[in-house]
Amino acid sequence: MNRLPSFCLVAAGMLAGLVTLSAPVPAAAEDCVKLVGHAASAEKLSMDPAVNTSIEDLLYLNNIYEALVDLDTSFRPVPVLAESWQPSADGRQWTFRLRRGVKFHDGRDLTSADVVYSFKRLLDPALASGARATLAFLDPEGIEAIDSHTVRFTTKNPVVEFPVLIRNKFTLIVPNGMKREDFAKRGIGTGPFVQETFTLGAPFNVLKRNPRYWQPGLPKAECVRVAIVGEPVTRTAAILSGDADVVVLVDMATVPTLAKNPKVQMLRTGGATAMVIAMWVDTPPFNDRRVRQALKLVVDRKVINDTAMLGMGELGNDSPVPPSNPLAYSAEIPKRDVARAKALLAEAGHPGGLQVDLYSSTNLPGMLAIAQAFVQMAADAGIKVNLIQAPSATFWSETWLKVPFMTSGWAARPPAEALAVAYRKNARWPETHWFRDDYDALLDKADGTADAGRRTALLKQAQRMLVDEGGAIIPVFAPVVAAMRAECSGYAPHPSLNYFDFRQVACKR
Repeated sequence: MNRLPSFCLVAAGMLAGLVTLSAPVPAAAEDCVKLVGHAASAEKLSMDPAVNTSIEDLLYLNNIYEALVDLDTSFRPVPVLAESWQPSADGRQWTFRLRRGVKFHDGRDLTSADVVYSFKRLLDPALASGARATLAFLDPEGIEAIDSHTVRFTTKNPVVEFPVLIRNKFTLIVPNGMKREDFAKRGIGTGPFVQETFTLGAPFNVLKRNPRYWQPGLPKAECVRVAIVGEPVTRTAAILSGDADVVVLVDMATVPTLAKNPKVQMLRTGGATAMVIAMWVDTPPFNDRRVRQALKLVVDRKVINDTAMLGMGELGNDSPVPPSNPLAYSAEIPKRDVARAKALLAEAGHPGGLQVDLYSSTNLPGMLAIAQAFVQMAADAGIKVNLIQAPSATFWSETWLKVPFMTSGWAARPPAEALAVAYRKNARWPETHWFRDDYDALLDKADGTADAGRRTALLKQAQRMLVDEGGAIIPVFAPVVAAMRAECSGYAPHPSLNYFDFRQVACKR
């Protein structure tokens, strides 16, 4: 960046807004590893994993609670609270054997009753957990404790990728009988850190090392101090000044500045987060398939990647499954075709063009830049896009899902979950109003198909339906970029923004 000096002046000025993170900090907290998270939402923070809605929650939840399995960076299941699992011959029963000697933070032993309670709670319609859409194959009556450390899940149909599908941001194990109101006071899990402070609106909160943690030698840090900072420049200033040891999500525009600094390590994944421009398929003018196709055809995906992602993302083809994934319906990237877009608009009754409002914000790195690029590209086809920048503090709570044309982003997920989380009829967040029985039937059939080739074909068929007829424009998959001080080690960003692991993080003072 050729304006580095002026940027640094801005960053220094913005640091004044971060002083509150360190000025009143008790000495004990000052010795903690200092983590800075990204303020993506104004939703109230919650210690209840079943209803979490924001990235901020997950910074805490993933380190206080644990799941039966985790997913590695290739989304393969690895044992955590479950030591092993075994399917029945027909694929309708999955038996999980729990790790012995694991204790909750309050001293209780982990048992099968906790697992049964956690999953049945997720499926309770009264709780309205976002897990219900991705766990549609589960029947509450089919979840049972065989003994104190064995749990069996029985489904109506075979579920081939069961261990993968039961790991999402909601499926963390909580103590048996813990009620909704209990989570407002304290999170009690089996994870590497214990909740020390958790106050809404506080400049930071502290997690302390769990002395009962079942993995010897972990976590490496005695405590972590987590602050949530909305401004990208302020996050940059924090790590440059030493007020942050790790920034878990760096804005693309600040990457060149940080990359030049020898005191900072840059950490990033490949293309991960699906960046979406979503339109309601049941609302004019988007209820006309030709209009939706025209809006997709005006997009130059390479330009968006080069400008909004500094060339670091992966080009998308409107499927929530990245083109590089072996289960993607196609590896081909759609070419921009303004002439065809104009023709489709004319066929749809808009020969003179179209005018629409697009809502966006700065809640995810690159999200607003994508919207700005789309405005310019759409203009070439006679489409006037009025870009409305909503306040970042209230975007997810007051704008997203409440307007028919908006930007969003979805953390990387295994293909079957990515196709379900926003697109099944019972999805908690149906941002395109895509309610199709035939689509759900394809996913159901894929979940129960043991033959890998046939299952892949079904998932590809579902993707093609979504791309050809749905309301999601996915031009690029953004990388997850983090920054860490040179004196620190042990942090690695996961391709999914739903996972944050602080067990290995340590810093020299």
